[in-house]
Amino acid sequence: MIHKSIFEILEDKYDIKKEFSAVMKLFCQPSIVAYPQFEQGQLIPLEQAIDNCCFYSWKQRHGCINLADMKEKLGFDNRQSSNHDDMIVCLEYFCNLIYLANRKLYYCSFPVVDSHQRTQQFIMLEDNIELLLDHLNYEKHVFEKEEKVILTPKNPAATAVAEISSEDTAMSILMYHHASLKGQLAEKKDILRRIAQEYEPILDKPIDGYTDYFKTANNMLNNLDIRHNNRAGKKKNALATNLTSEELEKWYDELYQLMLFCILIKDNKDRKDKMVEFLKGLKEKK
Repeated sequence: MIHKSIFEILEDKYDIKKEFSAVMKLFCQPSIVAYPQFEQGQLIPLEQAIDNCCFYSWKQRHGCINLADMKEKLGFDNRQSSNHDDMIVCLEYFCNLIYLANRKLYYCSFPVVDSHQRTQQFIMLEDNIELLLDHLNYEKHVFEKEEKVILTPKNPAATAVAEISSEDTAMSILMYHHASLKGQLAEKKDILRRIAQEYEPILDKPIDGYTDYFKTANNMLNNLDIRHNNRAGKKKNALATNLTSEELEKWYDELYQLMLFCILIKDNKDRKDKMVEFLKGLKEKK
């Protein structure tokens, strides 16, 4: 009989709802070493630290005057929710505050960015969120220029294409499956158009053996009201006008994945060609 290690047992007993509850408790606990106005060594909650020190300068506050105002507009508080979408919104909020703590509190004399002075509570909060996201099959994306963190379902193809794209297109690619875009056809169409514009030279030159994939991607772009107005005028077609919103979103999602595949095929062909040249050079040196 094979016995499991204590670590395998812990993994098997991981309960997402219970672990989310634990994250909520950690988040609400005082975990930031207070700045000079407070008693030396005193700890204050993360939200209080952000509100008092750097919320006003955060690029993503969107007119909110404090975190309470932001949470009201987001429609949630610090109570546990068993709803998956609410859980992701809450975790995304936590991740953004942790990002602000690690990037901005330093400039207000907070020692949280100093790894030797980070509190146990703060470290556990970060680690437990990372573990929970892994179990939810979500990944975190940080955009330094925008000062924001987004959470999306894990999609290796999207991540790989984002890494070789311009910054704006990369953000769009990663945002495509963000929870906030579900049912948002206009936003999804705009993302597909941006990807097509950046990678038009690739899409217009199919790779041998994959011609049908590239051709299909272009046909979808040309006939699903993305590159052209297919609902009125000369390029109007029944395909675009007769689909329900749900059907159109489904085909947009399929096209998104197909475009990623085509881009990665070209990227890997270039990589393979470089290797062939490298190996050819080795042969010539012998």
